[in-house]
Amino acid sequence: MVGTETKSAGSNRRTIFAILGLAGTLLAQGCAILTACTYETRFVRATGQLIENGDTTVGANVHIAADRGSIELKNLDWVIGGALKGHVTSIALVDAGNSSGVRVPIPVDSPSSPFIAAGNTAQRGGETSPSLGGVYEVIAENRAALEILTDISSRPTISLPLRRTEIQDWYRPRNCY
Repeated sequence: MVGTETKSAGSNRRTIFAILGLAGTLLAQGCAILTACTYETRFVRATGQLIENGDTTVGANVHIAADRGSIELKNLDWVIGGALKGHVTSIALVDAGNSSGVRVPIPVDSPSSPFIAAGNTAQRGGETSPSLGGVYEVIAENRAALEILTDISSRPTISLPLRRTEIQDWYRPRNCY
């Protein structure tokens, strides 16, 4: 009987170790699956500035990023400021080389904001509004401009060209989740 108990205890230990080993392997693979990067991202930044008499009449920073794969998302961020604050009636990001191309309206901030306009918008996979398709390419190819309408009769429209300052095409992020 003593031999049977020892054999049974040894068999139980092997079974427990096998189960723990299998569970550890599955857990490790499961974590790898959960942390494996299943999407790619890209971004481009651009700036534009109109300086007159030593003052910034209008300056802008624009950033667009996109994700594809398990995450489908496009984000557009902007910060626009300058001496035109209080005189701007509307702003649109446009394709300066194609009047019927990209046109993204940018809301003007309230008078209490320190900026002419600052904010962002996002388009998730499957959504059609806001339409951010083609914006990355327009900015990346230095064709983007801000079309700014003002209440100044001598200057009702200002076109502010945006120049690419940083670009990163599709890549897999290092710290994926």
